[in-house]
This record gives sequence, C-alpha cells and structure tokens, in this order.
Amino acid sequence: MSWRAVQLNLDRDSVAMGDDMESHAATATVPLGTLLSKALNDHPPGIRAKGWSWIAVVDGVVAAVWSVDHGVQLLVPDRRLWRGPVAVFFRYFLQMDPAWLHARLAAGEPADRRALAEAWVPLGAERHRAELLRREREIPERLVSADCVEALQHYGAEITLHCDTVCEFSFAEERWSAQRHDTMFLVYIGTGSSRASLRPHAFGEAWLVGRVGAAARKERGLPELPEFEPRPGLELEAQSAPLGPRWISHGATVAQLHEELSAQVALLAHGRSVTEVRALLAI
Repeated sequence: MSWRAVQLNLDRDSVAMGDDMESHAATATVPLGTLLSKALNDHPPGIRAKGWSWIAVVDGVVAAVWSVDHGVQLLVPDRRLWRGPVAVFFRYFLQMDPAWLHARLAAGEPADRRALAEAWVPLGAERHRAELLRREREIPERLVSADCVEALQHYGAEITLHCDTVCEFSFAEERWSAQRHDTMFLVYIGTGSSRASLRPHAFGEAWLVGRVGAAARKERGLPELPEFEPRPGLELEAQSAPLGPRWISHGATVAQLHEELSAQVALLAHGRSVTEVRALLAI
C-alpha cells in the first residue's frame, strides 16, 4: 500500500438467513488526509435499501449512522485520516428511521439495537399507518379490483382501509390484510404471520375471495368448500417447516400457504376469476 493512502478494513452484519454464507470483510484505500465522513460515504455497506439504518463503528467507536436516505450522519467530530489501517464495521439497525436513530444516539443513548427497536416499533407503526391513509386519500389506484371488493362485502367483510398497496378489512371478528410486496400478493389473517403468499395478482384476488367465502360458508353451516374440479397447472407440495406445515408450488404461479384449507382454496382459485370463484362457492 502506498504511504499516500490509508487502508480501510471493512465489514458488516449479515441481515438475513443465507446472507452470512460468505464473509463480508473487505479492504479499501482512501487518499491520505481523507475526511472520515467521505471515507464512510464512499464505502457504505453492500446492501442498500431505503429506510434501512446502519451504525458505523470506527476503531471500536460508534461514529455515524449511515443510510441510503441520508448518507453519513456523524456522531463524532469529523476528522482527517492520516494513519491506518482503520477498522470500519457496519452494524445493521433494522428499518428504524435513520434520522430518528441519529437523534437518539446524538442525545447520548447507547447503541443498543434491542432497546432502540422497542422504542421505535410503536412510532414506526404509527408512521406507517399515517402513510397508508395518505395514499388512500391522494392516490386513486387500489390494490384489489371492484369485483373483489364487492365479493368480500357480499360475504360480510367491512373494508377499513384500501389504498394502492394494502386492503384491510374485518371479517368474522378478525382483522385481514392483503398487501402487495414487490410481485407478491400477501394475505395476513389476525395477528399471525402471513397465511398466503401468491403470484400473479389475479390469482391472489381469486384466492382471497375463495378463502373469505370458505369462512362465510362455514358460518352458514355449509362445508367450507363445495366439490370442484381443479384446473390443471398448479401442483402443491406439502412441507414441514419450523412454524408448522406449509404448502408450496413451483413455477410461474406461486403459492406459499400455511394451512390445508388455504391449499385447497388455492386449487379452487387457480385458473378462475373472482366471478367464477363466487359462482362455485354459491352463497
């Protein structure tokens, strides 16, 4: 290494299962006298997603918050790097708001991820809810079609929020939430984890109508699903998983489901429109 450069020894936390399969350690050099803020900004963690916060620990000192949203926000006086190597480790601080995180740390709060996450959760939920309500007011697009909404309401669901990314409703004394995540159509029932992850979108809508319709049939003393002939092209594989069994498919039509009824609804909904699913359910 040239005496005109300072070596950075870089590393970061893993953020998910599988991300730790390979080492994240790396080295880089910056010109002698480079400001710490510039060195950090020029060599951020390799995973860059909006709303994600990272804390830069420099030679064992909590030195900055880094995010795509705000870049480097120092927690120590900026300084020029004249000697190396400099150890830089980026700690992943989840999806906490980077500006909020910086303000807490700048006020002297320890960089305790668990404690800060507990403080952030209710604030984050409140902000997320406010953003969904804003989208509902200001963006005309809606997540699910008018036919889907009409079917859900026919079965007794009460729509409580509907914007371009989320449709929330109450049914059978439970809160249901359909959401778009990238190309996937996700459905949550109650307070548990995702009950269904589906693609394409039209399949997701048909499944949602089928799943709510099955519950409505049960309320009326009918079998949850009528007899039906599955359309070809969807094969579900039952698997054991840490949180219980699940059913998954492979190929262009994606279904990841967490109960047998949901798997049967997927077979009923596959290849059928919302109108066709309603006709089969016959209530």
